[in-house]
Amino acid sequence: MLKESGSSLSHSSNVTSADSPRIVLGIYVYNGENYLREAIESVLAQTFTDFRLIISDNASTDSTPDICREYAARDNRIVYYRQPKNIGGAGNWNFVFQLGNAPYFKWLAHDDIIAPDYLRQCMEVFDRNPSLAIVHSRSLVIDDKGDAFGNYDHEVRLNAPCASDRFRRILWAGYFNEVFGVMRSDLVAKTRLQGSFSGADRNFMAEVLLLGDVGYVEDYLFYRRDHPGCFCRAQNDQVSRLLWFDPTVKRTSLAAKVPGFIKWKAYFEAIFRSPIPLSERLACVQALMEWGFRRGIESLTGTHEQFRQKVVDEYALLDGEVGVLQTLERQDYALRRNL
Repeated sequence: MLKESGSSLSHSSNVTSADSPRIVLGIYVYNGENYLREAIESVLAQTFTDFRLIISDNASTDSTPDICREYAARDNRIVYYRQPKNIGGAGNWNFVFQLGNAPYFKWLAHDDIIAPDYLRQCMEVFDRNPSLAIVHSRSLVIDDKGDAFGNYDHEVRLNAPCASDRFRRILWAGYFNEVFGVMRSDLVAKTRLQGSFSGADRNFMAEVLLLGDVGYVEDYLFYRRDHPGCFCRAQNDQVSRLLWFDPTVKRTSLAAKVPGFIKWKAYFEAIFRSPIPLSERLACVQALMEWGFRRGIESLTGTHEQFRQKVVDEYALLDGEVGVLQTLERQDYALRRNL
């Protein structure tokens, strides 16, 4: 399905077909001709087929529009929108969600890939525990040719029974691939989505985590591509990253001059908007103050990741012990069932 009229949301009702999908996937893309086909093909190869794919082209100047039109004409589950002008990475990210009309939603970058069983296994976890906010799988790192050369098992997992613990985890996490997990649309709709400032994706994740827990598929079904043109490498300073989120922002704005304060303020506001008990709010504020204080010391002393690494090691030890206990419990349960 083709929608060339730009970013107006007035026609979003036209996206709905007779059979509403259970999950919508959104690809936000700008000049993505290099890997876009692989990303789309990985979606079309899913064993779970009750989905719709929305692609928003952020006024690309390469062959991205031709690729999108080709696939939209081929499969009626694909809806293609072309923005009349570049609305920024954050704006395009938000746009694909606002057009969704399913209980579950997943963002997918144009250069990443999901394995054929990704959606099916994630939805099975939701079926077993519908109160979860996010479900994601283990993740591999792939290069520009699609060959795996590492994983993200060393990163902090974001699941925890308490909202304050999940909040503290996202503050200190390095890479957080859970932002590309399958999410409950009703909870995402309660957030402010991504703001027009550098690092807004982490603030968005914090909002979601305040609303619910994370479930994991233990298979490696998500492949995150590391290549010279990816966001983390191409946008390697604060100004270029800020302009990726919002190309209209002025260099004299607060977002450009004091990005740390903007992020801290957004975290603080999210805590007091979230429907969590007062004790959890206070614990979140304490975690935020600790994070701000320690990151400030790192910045002033030039020690960079000194405190973050300590927190990561702390959670690695804690999660490792919990993982061993859960494995033993599962083995004991299986043994008792077989007796």
